[in-house]
Amino acid sequence: MGRNSAQRGLTLVELLVGLATGLVVLLVASQVMQAFEGQKRTSTGGNDSQTNGALAVYLLEQEIRMAGYGLFGPEGAYCRNGINIYKNNGAAGEVVMNALSLVPARIIDGGDGADSIVLMRSDGAADALPLSIVKNMPNPSSIVTVGSDGGLQEGDLVVLGDRGGNKVCTVMQLSQPPKNTGNGVNLVHNSGNGSPYNPKDPFPVAYVVGDIAFRYGDGTSFGRRFSVRCDHLVESDPVDVADAAVTCANSTPIVAQVVDLQAEYGVVDGGALTWRSATGDWAALDADETAQIRAIRVGVVTRHPQFEKTAVPAAQAPAWMGEATTDLIAANPNYRHRVFETVIPLRNVVWAP
Repeated sequence: MGRNSAQRGLTLVELLVGLATGLVVLLVASQVMQAFEGQKRTSTGGNDSQTNGALAVYLLEQEIRMAGYGLFGPEGAYCRNGINIYKNNGAAGEVVMNALSLVPARIIDGGDGADSIVLMRSDGAADALPLSIVKNMPNPSSIVTVGSDGGLQEGDLVVLGDRGGNKVCTVMQLSQPPKNTGNGVNLVHNSGNGSPYNPKDPFPVAYVVGDIAFRYGDGTSFGRRFSVRCDHLVESDPVDVADAAVTCANSTPIVAQVVDLQAEYGVVDGGALTWRSATGDWAALDADETAQIRAIRVGVVTRHPQFEKTAVPAAQAPAWMGEATTDLIAANPNYRHRVFETVIPLRNVVWAP
């Protein structure tokens, strides 16, 4: 008698059904993971944009508040008639600025693009106290003799001027440590290696007894200019790089995802505060206009780097930031933007005479 063998394993139809079911499950899982990953990137990138925008506003606020530190005395601005600046940038050439307006905070209008903000101030704890010149300078190349060293060191930048602000100021760089002679402290400012701010032929301004000298900085830079380049808030030296020549290569990136910066002057003329763009009469500030500026209004726009498949709601920018900002946001409908604004008082200017 023969025996029937039992059927074991899967049929071809069952195997194909199992494979199809597995593929469907894998497809659903992939779509869920893809959606989750996109949502996570949107959420994480949104947090980054929020953080970067807040950081950019914070950094600008800290620097703008300090603008003008050490540049004012009881009679007003020490350098209201301008300042002479020379710098030898080696292969990049020499920079000569005659009677440059020394404005604590200056806005450069960017037209259809982002604005820039240039800030000037003395740098250091005791810099607000000027040193008195105790010996006449027979010629501009003479050693400057002051009553004390004021904590100055070799390489420091020193500004010479008149207490009443009646003379054009001059920048020099200490080529040697201050020397106490018993009749004062000599400040030597020879030209040459290590002293790029000292010209071979000094500016034709001599200073006399009663004039002042005060420390401006350690010589690493003369000021700070904040601009937007390559989707970053960047910083550059206004003496080393011209306003219109700032690029990604010759500036230092500070905060990422920043795509726009707008600013206005808060002006007090007759008691009421009004806002002025850095255009027209306010494009190049004179001494009277500088004295009226009491605050800077700043607007910053950040962009989320994640491209969305569908257009997202456009961020609302305040009207004062202008059409350039609105157009920038509208031209990128598949990216999320965040807008920040603040008003920053110039406290060193507000309390100045």
